[in-house]
Amino acid sequence: MRHRGWASVVVAAIVALALTGCGTSPASPATPTGSPPLPSPPPTSTAAHVGSGCGFIPVRGSGSFGSMSNQGVVSATASNPQLSVFSSAIRSAALTRELDAMRSFTLFVPVNSAFAGLSRSDVTYLRKQANLARVIRHQVVTGKVTPTRIAQGGSVIALSGNKLTLGKRGSAYRVDDATVVCGNIKTANGTIYVIDKVLLPPK
Repeated sequence: MRHRGWASVVVAAIVALALTGCGTSPASPATPTGSPPLPSPPPTSTAAHVGSGCGFIPVRGSGSFGSMSNQGVVSATASNPQLSVFSSAIRSAALTRELDAMRSFTLFVPVNSAFAGLSRSDVTYLRKQANLARVIRHQVVTGKVTPTRIAQGGSVIALSGNKLTLGKRGSAYRVDDATVVCGNIKTANGTIYVIDKVLLPPK
């Protein structure tokens, strides 16, 4: 499929940057598999989570809500195969230590399939480590962003220095033009919202 083929190009670009920029070989990221499946009825413990796609989070074990609550944001992201592209991007941009050292922050994590929506010029832009780091910081907000805060609308400032517009349309929580697939996921040092598009700062 063209959709998956283009996503593979994005993954290859990130992996290539990791090999040249970090000096270590990253784990092979999973090929994006499209939108996460709709969830089965969630257990009581997930009542605080928002988004219609939480079904890609396992009920127990690695990558589950319980497991991620005991991990830092970076490790929590790496534990789920559907978030492997962004996890590779964090390593490629050499931002693991910076994010691990932060406390009480919010990370908007694009699901793997979100990267297939990037244009060729976007991919070219991301080949430079400094640009990739800026894009990742554009997904990060200092402090906890709650579902109530998103629903209230307005904006927050990302670490990139640019604004992210918040809002709610029907039952869908929105950040700029991205929709929250599954959010308000607790980790040891922050909160994760999985989104369906990559948030790009103005170039």
